[in-house]
Amino acid sequence: MQLNPNKEPYFYTNRKHISFLTVTMNAVQAAKVPMYRTKFSKHEFTQHQLLSLVIFKEYLGVKYRQLCDILELTKEFREILGCSRIPHYTTLCRFSHRISSKLISRILDTVTSLFYRSSGRISTIAIDSTGFPTSYFSYYYSVRAQKDRKGFLKISLAVDTHKQTILALKITKNRQHDTKHVPSLLRKSSRIKLARFYVLDRGYDSEAIHRQIREEFRAISYIPIRNWNASYVSGNYRQRMIKELDRTVYRRRNIVETVFSVMKRKFGGFTRGFGFKSQVKEIKLKCIAYSLDRFLKYQTILSVV
Repeated sequence: MQLNPNKEPYFYTNRKHISFLTVTMNAVQAAKVPMYRTKFSKHEFTQHQLLSLVIFKEYLGVKYRQLCDILELTKEFREILGCSRIPHYTTLCRFSHRISSKLISRILDTVTSLFYRSSGRISTIAIDSTGFPTSYFSYYYSVRAQKDRKGFLKISLAVDTHKQTILALKITKNRQHDTKHVPSLLRKSSRIKLARFYVLDRGYDSEAIHRQIREEFRAISYIPIRNWNASYVSGNYRQRMIKELDRTVYRRRNIVETVFSVMKRKFGGFTRGFGFKSQVKEIKLKCIAYSLDRFLKYQTILSVV
């Protein structure tokens, strides 16, 4: 494998924080985010600057006060942002509550599109889910008060198993069966890339999912049936899984577990937000931080295709 000679020089530096903030600013600008929210804004800081800092906060895994302390360490951060001073932590906090979730999703789609410059199908897409518990409750208080602990948010991802990129996500507060999220994940991921194979674990065993993948997307689905020893298996595609399941391709499903593990270890496996909307935005920001971090690593090894 050869390095891409056309990449910007900062991709080769060891100063990963400078590199990350630089590529974050470029991604926010490429997403065509409005410079200011309204014409009545104070125009002290642009939405590009504030959004980049909010994403940078998730990348570092710190709180707003700690982020501002880190940004004051060197003037290079201010030069990348294009501002004369660092915004107060309360400015960032209010901005994170005010920014819309749709705008964050647009940035995530823009970052994902950086990985794909050529047409055609990719090899394999894997779908799975995990939970992100909330961290604002006190376990000691919940025991003393004899109240239930707060629940968790469920996130389902569609992942390219080759580049380990997030193609689509679905976040819910209530506990729902995994199969309910698959149709929307398939449609969202298809807008970016179609795959030749779709792999899901036996929890997603459903004739409807097989039919959507094979008939709507003209791809091959590999989903093990729940009970191999059943005397009768309903559904034509489910019956074919007994003999046609390719174990070599199906093992690619483990990559989605790797993505979950990296996200939680590097960017935190919990949410700090109080409300559901804040928690959803926080998880989406974690996904953007993961994707940008993955893009930087991918740039140092391969050419972007």
